[in-house]
Amino acid sequence: MTPSLLTYAALLLPFSACPAQQDPPRLVVGAVGERIARFAEAAAGFGFAGAVLAARDGKVVVAVGVGSADLAGKVPNDARTLFELASVTKQFTAAAILVLVQQGKLKLDDPMHAHLPGVPDDCRTITIRHLLQHTSGIPGSNAQGSGDDLAVVLPKFLAGGPKHAPGTHWEYWNQGYALLAEIVARASGEEFTTFCARHLFAPAKATTACFTGDPEPAGVVVAIGRGRGAPRAALAHPYGSYGFQYKGMGGAVASVWDLWHWDRALRGETVLQKATKQDLFAPGLNDYALGWFVKRRDGRLAQSHGGSVRGFLCDVRRLPDQDAFIAVLCCRDDGPMGEVANGVEALLFGDKREVPKPLPADTGAALVGTWQSERGKLSIEAYDGRLRATVEWTQYPPTRGFVAGPELGKATLFDWHSELPLAIERRGDQVAAIRLAGLSFRRT
Repeated sequence: MTPSLLTYAALLLPFSACPAQQDPPRLVVGAVGERIARFAEAAAGFGFAGAVLAARDGKVVVAVGVGSADLAGKVPNDARTLFELASVTKQFTAAAILVLVQQGKLKLDDPMHAHLPGVPDDCRTITIRHLLQHTSGIPGSNAQGSGDDLAVVLPKFLAGGPKHAPGTHWEYWNQGYALLAEIVARASGEEFTTFCARHLFAPAKATTACFTGDPEPAGVVVAIGRGRGAPRAALAHPYGSYGFQYKGMGGAVASVWDLWHWDRALRGETVLQKATKQDLFAPGLNDYALGWFVKRRDGRLAQSHGGSVRGFLCDVRRLPDQDAFIAVLCCRDDGPMGEVANGVEALLFGDKREVPKPLPADTGAALVGTWQSERGKLSIEAYDGRLRATVEWTQYPPTRGFVAGPELGKATLFDWHSELPLAIERRGDQVAAIRLAGLSFRRT
């Protein structure tokens, strides 16, 4: 089932030897594109480093890089930089299964034991569809097991059997997608990654899309992920190898342009036929379809998925009624990922927000600490040269953001939706209290 090195190299040749030169490293079109570009670049001041692409009515209005791809800050990200996609990989695993459905090699409602040996009797009612939609009944805590031997990991993954009747309960279970990757390999006779390269990436013209452990494609930058843990390149395995501990559930590597070309393939029938795509995007329990969350948000139908793995965050959104698409990829796992993605979507649909400049941590050092009012606690901490702020309200959800402003006397709390003035009350040369939202917060 594993191809020879020469065969594998030949399969990869169209991707590694011929990068997508038609895709520019930076593209900004019109007023909306300019606003999104400014927003993304300003977000670098709050810890965002990565790439953003946004399109509407089938046309890309912005594709830009932000911050650096390397640790030294000498190699800038651009729209062709490669990032790891973490759980966004699940949409490719689901699409690979559906290609095999089109080829007549399996059915979504096949029991998994029809394609995988060694499935215990108490799991024999679990189907491929259940694995795809996280409704197998296997708890998400069944996450032990690694390596390439199915016989070793399967008893660990399926230990105890379903806790709920398959199809009746939603619980996110990564390892179900590892089993799906193995089903792809066994049903197709090809390695999972090879199948995706041949049947998904190539026809979609996602020319630099690949997987962790693959050779570095020519002519593009591979981002170094960093943040909470040790740095790692996007093509480096986060868990030692591309075994059952990660296969199928994560590990795809791509640029925002690759994802745009994949979106175009899904818009048409390059990879999946119309009827097959109806299965792909039909939501089940918890609004989860096959590798996508599908629900209405702000009046718009959204097909989306995010991902998080050591060094990388990502958020991919399709809004099919407007033929709109958003990809935000980040090479910092502590960056404001969701806030940037939400801001890009808002700007794409008419918002005109601007991002203020962060207040430098040394300028606002007097604000660092914990402050209490009768309605909540304000915590301010120095973070990567900036000041991160959280308000834990007694009766409302927390407010999280950064301290912004040109100087301490004009500071605001920027929470990615609005700016709240921070009025400084002094006692001599000390900050005695911070007034926020009509409340006086005093140091604890």
